Amino acid sequence: MFESRKRHQFSKGFRVYASANPFTATLSRHIPGHKPMAKRREQDVNYQFAMDANPHSWLLAADSLHLQAIALASKDPKGLLIQRDGQGRVIGQWDESNKARFLLGGFALENAIKAFLVYEHPHWISNGRLAKNLRSHSLTGLHAQSTLIPYKTRHRGALAAFEQGLESWARYPCALSVEESEPEPAMTAAIWTGYIFLMRAYGRRLQQLLSGKLWEGPHGFKGRWTFSGEFLSV
Repeated sequence: MFESRKRHQFSKGFRVYASANPFTATLSRHIPGHKPMAKRREQDVNYQFAMDANPHSWLLAADSLHLQAIALASKDPKGLLIQRDGQGRVIGQWDESNKARFLLGGFALENAIKAFLVYEHPHWISNGRLAKNLRSHSLTGLHAQSTLIPYKTRHRGALAAFEQGLESWARYPCALSVEESEPEPAMTAAIWTGYIFLMRAYGRRLQQLLSGKLWEGPHGFKGRWTFSGEFLSV
């Protein structure tokens, strides 16, 4: 059985994390007598899928999206989209980055919440498939399934706003049907503040969980991670 002690360093801007994931193709050359098992794991597509879908991977995906949302929000507005009716009256206006901020932030939230769910339910990434429970963009629905996620009752309005975008107007110019169509709201200070609060809390809690006890996933995959710096922060 492989020991999760081999450290692989990854640079991430000014943040560095060390992953204890057992990359068996490398370890097999350094652990005498373990080549047969390493070869089996290397060829086990379900094991490889579990390595790709572990909770740490969901956190990294969330962090990447979050950083882009933050960068977009920090830029000076370059344009304004204004919608007028036939009489020239303004019926809606949005910063030109409005849709992109909802989209990036919404997917960042989704990946962060799914990191908790995979941590709590390792079998949801077994047999080379994501479980049905994970195949959703409903942030409130995903959020309700976790028992470890912090601040369960805080900023539900922000979650709902980002969820509405993911399921309607943020990904495409329209929803899948008229019944699912919702008007695009403007990003407000309250929604953005709620988003920042939740992401920071999610990042801190996930770092605590992933650097704590050894996480045991399906198909023999195990991992513990160490972090330097903050993830999902501003």
